[in-house]
Amino acid sequence: MSDALVVGCGFIGSHVVRELAARGESPTVLTRSRPAPEIVAAAGEGRLQLGDAADRETVEAALAGVDRVAFCAGGLLPAASERDPGRDRELTLGPLRTMLAALRTRPGVAFAYLSSGGTVYGDPARLPAREEDPAQPISAYGELHLACEREIEAERRAHGLRSTILRCSTVYGEYQRPGRGQGAVPTFLDQIQREEPIDLYGDGATIRDYIYAGDAAAAMASLLELDGPPPLVNVGAGHGTSLIDLLRLVEAEIGRPAHVVERGERPFEVHQIVLDTTLLHEAIELEITPLEEGIARTHRWLRAIAEAQ
Repeated sequence: MSDALVVGCGFIGSHVVRELAARGESPTVLTRSRPAPEIVAAAGEGRLQLGDAADRETVEAALAGVDRVAFCAGGLLPAASERDPGRDRELTLGPLRTMLAALRTRPGVAFAYLSSGGTVYGDPARLPAREEDPAQPISAYGELHLACEREIEAERRAHGLRSTILRCSTVYGEYQRPGRGQGAVPTFLDQIQREEPIDLYGDGATIRDYIYAGDAAAAMASLLELDGPPPLVNVGAGHGTSLIDLLRLVEAEIGRPAHVVERGERPFEVHQIVLDTTLLHEAIELEITPLEEGIARTHRWLRAIAEAQ
Protein backbone atom coordinates (compact mmCIF):
# COMPACT_ATOMS: atom_id res chain seq x y z
CA MET A 1 0.00 0.00 0.00
CA SER A 2 1.26 3.48 -0.83
CA ASP A 3 1.53 6.23 1.71
CA ALA A 4 -1.17 8.39 3.20
CA LEU A 5 -0.48 11.97 4.21
CA VAL A 6 -2.30 13.55 7.14
CA VAL A 7 -2.19 17.35 7.02
CA GLY A 8 -2.87 18.87 10.41
CA CYS A 9 -2.52 16.75 13.53
CA GLY A 10 -4.56 18.48 16.15
CA PHE A 11 -7.79 17.06 17.55
CA ILE A 12 -9.31 15.14 14.62
CA GLY A 13 -6.02 14.70 12.76
CA SER A 14 -4.65 12.78 15.74
CA HIS A 15 -7.55 10.36 15.47
CA VAL A 16 -6.96 9.94 11.73
CA VAL A 17 -3.31 9.03 12.39
CA ARG A 18 -4.41 6.59 15.06
CA GLU A 19 -6.99 5.03 12.72
CA LEU A 20 -4.50 4.62 9.87
CA ALA A 21 -1.98 3.06 12.26
CA ALA A 22 -4.65 0.61 13.45
CA ARG A 23 -5.07 -0.38 9.80
CA GLY A 24 -1.37 -1.22 9.57
CA GLU A 25 -0.16 2.02 8.00
CA SER A 26 2.52 4.54 8.98
CA PRO A 27 1.19 7.78 7.52
CA THR A 28 3.29 10.83 6.83
CA VAL A 29 2.17 13.68 9.07
CA LEU A 30 2.55 17.36 8.17
CA THR A 31 1.61 19.64 11.05
CA ARG A 32 2.55 22.98 12.57
CA SER A 33 3.21 21.67 16.07
CA ARG A 34 4.34 18.38 17.54
CA PRO A 35 1.47 15.97 18.30
CA ALA A 36 1.03 13.93 21.47
CA PRO A 37 3.81 11.32 22.02
CA GLU A 38 1.51 8.37 21.33
CA ILE A 39 0.47 9.90 17.99
CA VAL A 40 4.11 10.40 16.99
CA ALA A 41 4.76 6.79 17.94
CA ALA A 42 1.77 5.61 15.89
CA ALA A 43 3.04 7.32 12.75
CA GLY A 44 6.74 6.87 13.44
CA GLU A 45 9.20 9.64 14.29
CA GLY A 46 10.61 9.58 10.77
CA ARG A 47 7.15 10.22 9.33
CA LEU A 48 6.62 13.46 11.22
CA GLN A 49 7.22 16.69 9.34
CA LEU A 50 6.82 19.92 11.28
CA GLY A 51 6.04 22.76 8.92
CA ASP A 52 3.53 25.13 7.38
CA ALA A 53 1.18 23.57 4.83
CA ALA A 54 0.90 26.99 3.17
CA ASP A 55 4.51 26.64 2.01
CA ARG A 56 4.71 25.01 -1.43
CA GLU A 57 8.14 23.40 -0.96
CA THR A 58 7.06 21.89 2.35
CA VAL A 59 3.92 20.46 0.78
CA GLU A 60 5.77 19.09 -2.26
CA ALA A 61 8.22 17.26 0.01
CA ALA A 62 5.42 15.83 2.14
CA LEU A 63 3.56 14.54 -0.95
CA ALA A 64 6.45 12.35 -2.15
CA GLY A 65 5.11 8.82 -2.69
CA VAL A 66 1.67 9.71 -1.37
CA ASP A 67 -1.57 8.41 -2.91
CA ARG A 68 -4.06 9.68 -0.30
CA VAL A 69 -4.31 13.00 1.54
CA ALA A 70 -6.39 13.47 4.68
CA PHE A 71 -6.67 17.24 5.05
CA CYS A 72 -7.42 17.97 8.70
CA ALA A 73 -5.73 21.35 9.00
CA GLY A 74 -7.85 24.20 10.25
CA GLY A 75 -7.60 27.76 11.43
CA LEU A 76 -9.35 29.34 14.38
CA LEU A 77 -12.05 27.85 16.57
CA PRO A 78 -15.63 29.02 15.83
CA ALA A 79 -15.86 31.77 18.48
CA ALA A 80 -12.42 33.12 17.55
CA SER A 81 -13.34 32.97 13.87
CA GLU A 82 -16.34 35.16 14.60
CA ARG A 83 -14.08 37.73 16.25
CA ASP A 84 -11.41 37.71 13.53
CA PRO A 85 -12.73 36.18 10.29
CA GLY A 86 -9.93 37.69 8.22
CA ARG A 87 -7.27 35.93 10.25
CA ASP A 88 -9.19 32.66 10.03
CA ARG A 89 -9.39 32.92 6.24
CA GLU A 90 -5.65 33.47 6.08
CA LEU A 91 -4.87 30.48 8.29
CA THR A 92 -7.36 28.18 6.56
CA LEU A 93 -7.31 29.08 2.87
CA GLY A 94 -3.54 29.38 2.50
CA PRO A 95 -2.75 25.72 3.26
CA LEU A 96 -5.76 24.47 1.32
CA ARG A 97 -4.89 26.43 -1.82
CA THR A 98 -1.27 25.34 -1.64
CA MET A 99 -2.31 21.70 -1.39
CA LEU A 100 -4.82 21.94 -4.22
CA ALA A 101 -2.23 23.55 -6.49
CA ALA A 102 0.29 20.81 -5.70
CA LEU A 103 -2.25 18.07 -6.41
CA ARG A 104 -2.85 19.36 -9.94
CA THR A 105 0.46 17.71 -10.91
CA ARG A 106 -0.49 14.47 -9.15
CA PRO A 107 -3.56 13.05 -10.90
CA GLY A 108 -5.17 10.17 -9.10
CA VAL A 109 -4.14 11.16 -5.58
CA ALA A 110 -7.22 10.92 -3.37
CA PHE A 111 -8.05 13.97 -1.27
CA ALA A 112 -10.43 14.15 1.69
CA TYR A 113 -11.34 17.41 3.42
CA LEU A 114 -12.90 17.83 6.84
CA SER A 115 -15.66 20.39 6.59
CA SER A 116 -18.25 21.46 9.15
CA GLY A 117 -21.68 19.91 8.70
CA GLY A 118 -22.62 21.52 11.98
CA THR A 119 -22.29 25.04 10.57
CA VAL A 120 -22.49 25.13 6.75
CA TYR A 121 -26.23 24.29 6.65
CA GLY A 122 -27.06 27.10 9.07
CA ASP A 123 -30.50 26.54 10.59
CA PRO A 124 -31.91 24.13 7.99
CA ALA A 125 -35.54 24.12 6.92
CA ARG A 126 -35.75 20.38 7.56
CA LEU A 127 -34.02 17.84 9.76
CA PRO A 128 -32.06 15.76 9.25
CA ALA A 129 -30.13 17.89 6.74
CA ARG A 130 -29.20 16.16 3.49
CA GLU A 131 -26.23 16.82 1.27
CA GLU A 132 -28.44 18.37 -1.42
CA ASP A 133 -30.06 20.83 1.00
CA PRO A 134 -29.07 24.51 0.72
CA ALA A 135 -25.91 25.56 2.54
CA GLN A 136 -26.81 28.79 4.35
CA PRO A 137 -24.26 29.36 7.11
CA ILE A 138 -24.99 32.00 9.72
CA SER A 139 -21.47 32.18 11.17
CA ALA A 140 -18.09 33.28 9.82
CA TYR A 141 -16.78 29.78 10.58
CA GLY A 142 -19.48 28.15 8.47
CA GLU A 143 -19.03 30.64 5.64
CA LEU A 144 -15.29 29.90 5.54
CA HIS A 145 -15.79 26.13 5.38
CA LEU A 146 -18.31 26.59 2.59
CA ALA A 147 -15.78 28.72 0.70
CA CYS A 148 -13.23 25.92 1.10
CA GLU A 149 -15.74 23.39 -0.20
CA ARG A 150 -16.36 25.49 -3.27
CA GLU A 151 -12.66 25.73 -4.07
CA ILE A 152 -12.31 21.95 -3.77
CA GLU A 153 -15.34 21.38 -5.98
CA ALA A 154 -13.92 23.78 -8.58
CA GLU A 155 -10.69 21.74 -8.64
CA ARG A 156 -12.65 18.52 -8.98
CA ARG A 157 -14.56 19.85 -11.97
CA ALA A 158 -11.71 21.69 -13.69
CA HIS A 159 -8.76 19.41 -12.98
CA GLY A 160 -10.26 16.02 -12.08
CA LEU A 161 -9.29 16.14 -8.42
CA ARG A 162 -10.32 12.86 -6.78
CA SER A 163 -11.88 14.57 -3.80
CA THR A 164 -14.43 13.90 -1.11
CA ILE A 165 -15.68 16.49 1.37
CA LEU A 166 -16.75 15.23 4.78
CA ARG A 167 -19.37 17.47 6.37
CA CYS A 168 -18.83 16.37 9.94
CA SER A 169 -21.36 17.06 12.67
CA THR A 170 -20.24 17.97 16.21
CA VAL A 171 -17.11 15.89 16.76
CA TYR A 172 -15.88 15.08 20.27
CA GLY A 173 -13.36 12.78 21.90
CA GLU A 174 -9.79 12.45 23.05
CA TYR A 175 -7.28 15.20 22.12
CA GLN A 176 -10.01 17.85 22.28
CA ARG A 177 -8.77 19.91 25.17
CA PRO A 178 -11.16 21.81 27.44
CA GLY A 179 -10.83 25.52 28.07
CA ARG A 180 -10.49 26.52 24.41
CA GLY A 181 -14.03 27.67 23.75
CA GLN A 182 -15.05 24.60 21.75
CA GLY A 183 -16.26 21.16 22.66
CA ALA A 184 -19.15 20.73 25.10
CA VAL A 185 -18.19 17.16 26.01
CA PRO A 186 -14.63 17.79 27.27
CA THR A 187 -15.63 21.17 28.70
CA PHE A 188 -18.51 19.71 30.73
CA LEU A 189 -16.36 16.78 31.88
CA ASP A 190 -13.53 19.03 32.99
CA GLN A 191 -15.67 21.64 34.74
CA ILE A 192 -17.85 19.18 36.62
CA GLN A 193 -14.75 17.25 37.68
CA ARG A 194 -13.21 20.50 38.98
CA GLU A 195 -16.54 21.59 40.49
CA GLU A 196 -16.44 24.75 38.41
CA PRO A 197 -19.60 26.48 37.10
CA ILE A 198 -20.76 25.67 33.56
CA ASP A 199 -22.04 28.38 31.23
CA LEU A 200 -25.15 27.01 29.54
CA TYR A 201 -26.15 29.08 26.53
CA GLY A 202 -29.73 29.36 25.27
CA ASP A 203 -31.36 27.34 28.12
CA GLY A 204 -29.81 24.07 26.89
CA ALA A 205 -32.37 23.49 24.13
CA THR A 206 -29.77 23.63 21.36
CA ILE A 207 -29.65 20.32 19.47
CA ARG A 208 -26.50 18.84 17.98
CA ASP A 209 -25.55 15.61 16.23
CA TYR A 210 -22.57 14.34 18.27
CA ILE A 211 -20.11 11.95 16.63
CA TYR A 212 -17.09 10.39 18.30
CA ALA A 213 -13.84 11.50 16.70
CA GLY A 214 -12.67 7.92 16.15
CA ASP A 215 -15.77 7.32 14.03
CA ALA A 216 -15.12 10.45 11.95
CA ALA A 217 -11.53 9.30 11.45
CA ALA A 218 -12.66 5.83 10.39
CA ALA A 219 -15.06 7.39 7.90
CA MET A 220 -12.28 9.51 6.43
CA ALA A 221 -9.87 6.59 6.12
CA SER A 222 -12.51 4.37 4.50
CA LEU A 223 -13.70 7.04 2.04
CA LEU A 224 -10.10 7.64 0.95
CA GLU A 225 -9.84 3.97 -0.02
CA LEU A 226 -12.82 4.07 -2.38
CA ASP A 227 -12.24 4.29 -6.12
CA GLY A 228 -15.19 6.63 -6.55
CA PRO A 229 -16.12 8.22 -3.24
CA PRO A 230 -19.05 10.63 -3.01
CA PRO A 231 -17.78 14.17 -3.65
CA LEU A 232 -19.77 15.36 -0.63
CA VAL A 233 -20.97 13.27 2.31
CA ASN A 234 -22.44 13.98 5.74
CA VAL A 235 -20.62 12.33 8.64
CA GLY A 236 -22.53 12.17 11.89
CA ALA A 237 -24.41 9.93 14.28
CA GLY A 238 -27.65 10.73 12.46
CA HIS A 239 -29.64 11.75 15.54
CA GLY A 240 -29.78 14.80 17.76
CA THR A 241 -29.10 15.40 21.44
CA SER A 242 -30.00 18.60 23.28
CA LEU A 243 -27.32 20.40 25.23
CA ILE A 244 -29.17 19.84 28.50
CA ASP A 245 -29.46 16.10 27.78
CA LEU A 246 -25.75 16.00 26.99
CA LEU A 247 -25.07 17.68 30.33
CA ARG A 248 -27.13 15.02 32.11
CA LEU A 249 -25.09 12.26 30.43
CA VAL A 250 -21.85 13.91 31.54
CA GLU A 251 -23.18 14.31 35.08
CA ALA A 252 -23.96 10.59 35.10
CA GLU A 253 -20.43 9.77 33.89
CA ILE A 254 -18.80 11.94 36.57
CA GLY A 255 -21.30 10.98 39.27
CA ARG A 256 -21.91 14.54 40.38
CA PRO A 257 -24.34 17.32 39.39
CA ALA A 258 -23.16 20.40 37.54
CA HIS A 259 -23.35 23.95 38.81
CA VAL A 260 -25.01 25.69 35.86
CA VAL A 261 -24.93 29.40 35.00
CA GLU A 262 -27.56 30.20 32.36
CA ARG A 263 -26.47 32.52 29.57
CA GLY A 264 -28.30 34.00 26.59
CA GLU A 265 -28.05 32.59 23.09
CA ARG A 266 -24.99 33.43 21.01
CA PRO A 267 -26.00 34.89 17.61
CA PHE A 268 -23.53 32.85 15.57
CA GLU A 269 -24.72 29.47 16.83
CA VAL A 270 -27.10 27.16 14.96
CA HIS A 271 -30.19 26.24 17.00
CA GLN A 272 -30.72 22.70 15.72
CA ILE A 273 -28.69 20.51 13.37
CA VAL A 274 -28.89 16.78 12.70
CA LEU A 275 -27.31 15.22 9.62
CA ASP A 276 -28.84 12.65 7.30
CA THR A 277 -26.16 9.96 7.00
CA THR A 278 -27.85 7.68 4.47
CA LEU A 279 -25.21 8.35 1.80
CA LEU A 280 -22.38 7.71 4.28
CA HIS A 281 -23.67 4.28 5.22
CA GLU A 282 -24.35 3.39 1.58
CA ALA A 283 -20.72 4.20 0.73
CA ILE A 284 -18.89 2.52 3.65
CA GLU A 285 -19.44 0.30 6.66
CA LEU A 286 -19.24 2.38 9.82
CA GLU A 287 -20.33 1.50 13.33
CA ILE A 288 -21.29 4.58 15.35
CA THR A 289 -20.03 4.73 18.94
CA PRO A 290 -22.89 5.33 21.41
CA LEU A 291 -22.69 8.78 22.98
CA GLU A 292 -22.39 7.37 26.51
CA GLU A 293 -19.38 5.25 25.49
CA GLY A 294 -17.72 8.15 23.69
CA ILE A 295 -18.15 10.35 26.75
CA ALA A 296 -16.61 7.62 28.93
CA ARG A 297 -13.59 7.33 26.60
CA THR A 298 -13.11 11.09 26.64
CA HIS A 299 -13.35 11.09 30.43
CA ARG A 300 -10.69 8.37 30.74
CA TRP A 301 -8.36 10.39 28.53
CA LEU A 302 -8.88 13.58 30.51
CA ARG A 303 -8.16 11.74 33.75
CA ALA A 304 -5.01 10.22 32.27
CA ILE A 305 -3.56 13.54 31.18
CA ALA A 306 -4.49 15.11 34.52
CA GLU A 307 -2.65 12.33 36.37
CA ALA A 308 0.38 12.73 34.09
CA GLN A 309 0.78 16.42 34.93
